[in-house]
Amino acid sequence: MTSPTSAWRTITDLLGGLVDRVDRLLGRVALGALALLGGCQSAEVIAPTAPAPAEQVVTIPADAAAPDAATPLGSFNITFYYVIGEDEVVARKKPVVPSASGSGTIVAAPANDNQLVGDGDDTLTAAIAPPDLVTVFAGGCEPIAEVSREFASQLDLQGTGKLRDGRVLNIEGACHCERSPCFKVIENQWGTSGNGHPLQPFRTVAVDPKVIKVGTLLHVPLLEGRMMPGREPWGGFVHDGCVVADDTGGGIDGNQLDLFVGRKAYFLGLSGSGGSHAWARHVPVYDGAGICERKGRKIGRKNAAI
Repeated sequence: MTSPTSAWRTITDLLGGLVDRVDRLLGRVALGALALLGGCQSAEVIAPTAPAPAEQVVTIPADAAAPDAATPLGSFNITFYYVIGEDEVVARKKPVVPSASGSGTIVAAPANDNQLVGDGDDTLTAAIAPPDLVTVFAGGCEPIAEVSREFASQLDLQGTGKLRDGRVLNIEGACHCERSPCFKVIENQWGTSGNGHPLQPFRTVAVDPKVIKVGTLLHVPLLEGRMMPGREPWGGFVHDGCVVADDTGGGIDGNQLDLFVGRKAYFLGLSGSGGSHAWARHVPVYDGAGICERKGRKIGRKNAAI
């Protein structure tokens, strides 16, 4: 004879199995709906939410499909770069322990902020030494400015930076000065690209010239329909997916597009990330010759391609 408890467990198991099958069925329906919306193209976009692990990605359909006539160039990873401001970089300062002679000795930062414990109950409050400074040179080895080591590192990475005095520096290339690379002071607020064109936020991309020829118009469906951060004329518009491969960079290797976004604030607004410059992986990219056009400094969709 079956006990009431066993019968109840049997009923519970049957109901649990039924719920599980319904959940799986609904999951298949949802995936099918996404596939119908996104077609064959999809991109892995790095999740910007804080609870998600840094390496976690989510798969979403691209916002728009390229016209049928477009030639696919493959799948690319998209990263960002921008003009770094000297006032945006916090330089690390070193504590100084006062010595008996009155001079200071630089030591490593203590674990508890700036306090160092001496003999007995005495507590020495460490003074703060200026940050390490390095010199940025022009191509002829003339010094341009002394900046913090942290800002110099960011300047090397981004290629363009703005000093506190308002001057804009653009990378000139490797040099044989005390410090390399060398830079030049320019008038353009965003800097210039590798082929001499002014950098344009959300329109200029840096590429590996072995993969994409410099000057090529590209169409990136993942950008299409997205509102760009900032204000006109540089931001505050809905992107049409058209960009131009005007720039190169030593860190650009293979199937990678480095999108110039102007300011660090724009980078944060678009990426939702405070650290990583990576944005999306496995993004379909197309030759934009039949879709996009360049008129002077303006890049956008051809009227007939809309």
